[in-house]
Amino acid sequence: MRRFKTHVCLVSQNEEVNITPALHSGFKPDHVLLIHTAWHKVKAHHLSLIFNQHEISTDFLEISNKKDIPQISALINQAIIKIIKDSDGNENSIVLNMTGGSKLLSIVCSELFVEHKLPIFYVNKETDILHFLPLKDDKSYQFHLEDRLKIHDYLLAYGIKSINHNPEIETSVAHQKICDQLIQNIDEYKKPLGKFNYYAAQTNKSFQVTIKHSDFKDLKFISLVNLFSNLHIIEFTGKTLNFKNEKVRFFCNGGWLEEFVYHQLQALKKQLLIQDICMGLEIELPCGSRNELDIALMANNRFYLIECKTKKYSGQSTGNNTLYKLDTLKNYGSTKSKAMLISYHTLTSSNRRRADDYQLNIISGHQIKHLEKIITEWLRR
Repeated sequence: MRRFKTHVCLVSQNEEVNITPALHSGFKPDHVLLIHTAWHKVKAHHLSLIFNQHEISTDFLEISNKKDIPQISALINQAIIKIIKDSDGNENSIVLNMTGGSKLLSIVCSELFVEHKLPIFYVNKETDILHFLPLKDDKSYQFHLEDRLKIHDYLLAYGIKSINHNPEIETSVAHQKICDQLIQNIDEYKKPLGKFNYYAAQTNKSFQVTIKHSDFKDLKFISLVNLFSNLHIIEFTGKTLNFKNEKVRFFCNGGWLEEFVYHQLQALKKQLLIQDICMGLEIELPCGSRNELDIALMANNRFYLIECKTKKYSGQSTGNNTLYKLDTLKNYGSTKSKAMLISYHTLTSSNRRRADDYQLNIISGHQIKHLEKIITEWLRR
């Protein structure tokens, strides 16, 4: 594989098309020149942070007037000549990644590189295959980019800071049994689970809460409490629920679904070429607000976001607010990113229409029993 000392990259909305070629083993450059407009100045800075973390130096070339083609051409031409001169004319000194940027920037850069008889490549965003130009036939040199992009790098490219990046989450046999029971017996447990979630949210500082006398008559609720108690996840004295600590309280208050989905994905990691996965990731958006991502993963250099909910959406506004949040977080990143809501309860028709509007995928109710198949199809689209 031919390696080039400098990659010339055009900054645009989909940052990963500039990152993945630069991180590909055997193709990694020493230096990257980021050509950007004033509008994309911040994006260029975010990209430089990633390259610098991977020991790739960076320079910037800002295009201040997007309409002045002669000036744009002159500025880029000067940059090309300087790179060649600094490399003593080495034929492997420079290559153009023409995938990003505006159409105008891409055309100007391509014409200049052709004029200087310098190599150009393009990354197919759908297949992750890097193609060298010209693309006249199947004999043109190409290769599939490695799935090396991690969640931290992806988020940083869009100005999003990951506050905590948890190591792999381990689960106990008891947790696995709870998850299996709750999913295989959805009709039996979906109503009492709401009451159980309520008590988990009402605990005092010692993580204990007293059950109301009227709820002792709810046999399905007591059956659910006994399920958790018999597996020693909580302690049930006959009047009081003891959730022991915050980790247990979180698991009982819906965290079990996150854990179930997370471990289903871990089991599919090799099969689906999942390159990175994280549960309970706290992030800080460019605006300064913080959010927690239930599950985030990278597969085939694409970002996937999954929200897991066990509460019942009684009104359309509650469910739609969740969908709006999910859509907002998805759109902070690449146009290629995807998001999904996994709900223990069946969603309303209004919620489903809103999900379609946002292009969000949904798994709800009994569909969770077929999670592996649905997730597999989703990641392979």
